[in-house]
Amino acid sequence: MRIVDLSHPVSPAMPLWPGTPEPSFSALSTIRRDGFGERWLQLSSHTGTHLDAPAHIIEGAATLDRLPVDCFIGKGVLLDLRSASFAETVSLEQLLVIRSKIEQADFLLLHSGWSRCWGRAEYNRDYPVLSPEAAAWLAGLGLKGVGIDAPSFDEAASEALPVHRVLLGAGLILIENLTGLEQLDGGDFLLSALPVPIVGAEACPVRAVGFISDFDTK
Repeated sequence: MRIVDLSHPVSPAMPLWPGTPEPSFSALSTIRRDGFGERWLQLSSHTGTHLDAPAHIIEGAATLDRLPVDCFIGKGVLLDLRSASFAETVSLEQLLVIRSKIEQADFLLLHSGWSRCWGRAEYNRDYPVLSPEAAAWLAGLGLKGVGIDAPSFDEAASEALPVHRVLLGAGLILIENLTGLEQLDGGDFLLSALPVPIVGAEACPVRAVGFISDFDTK
């Protein structure tokens, strides 16, 4: 089995969504002075590769600590959208190409290739998003969640956040700012995106990883 990292590193110098405060790390204790190391961490719950719980948008919905741990682990399927125009939304027709695989999965990961823009100004604008029809169809499948290698599931200028509302309203979790999805090779994989179970939290950075069986290649 191969294990592949699908997460961006977190640092004070990392790219951020406009208006998000940069992470700040400081030493509470040092090995030289105190005999052990301990750091004070300050960062937004939506920093880097992170997971949105339904409470991010839906009043009174589940926060991270109220979701069972198996909500964050499951069978994944990858939809490769790299040949499509970045300016286009992800249509229902594109999803239906792999309908049977999506219906048998827990997580759908959208591989747009947009993570190649990470660290550039254009990363936070004009990225691909799901069409309303595609989002509504996914919301009715009973999936655990959807992930994307872009900063958001809604357009940058959106205030209503319709895709978030449809998917989170159906109880899905959303994983944003994924990277390295090409490592999944389009085959079967197990996805793990475990957040810290912070009480009342609507989101949290995650270490998203894919577990790929190599049995078929032996």
